[in-house]
Amino acid sequence: MACTVAVESVITGHYDRQLAQASLADAGLAATVQKFRDEEQEHHDAGLAADAESVPFYGALTTLVRAGCRAAIWLSARV
Repeated sequence: MACTVAVESVITGHYDRQLAQASLADAGLAATVQKFRDEEQEHHDAGLAADAESVPFYGALTTLVRAGCRAAIWLSARV
């Protein structure tokens, strides 16, 4: 669940940035992105509710996982 919280925090932020752009371009697209973002936020919140933060080395683990997610997003935008 600690990994879920880390991944979903990055993905939710990514969707927030996409939502800001989509809202200006297409209301239908913005609604779809918002739906996806809300689902990812639910996963994040479920991880926290499952006591993800009690995992040993939670801070280090989430830092590493978030960095990997950000790198994957960066790379996928350029490939």
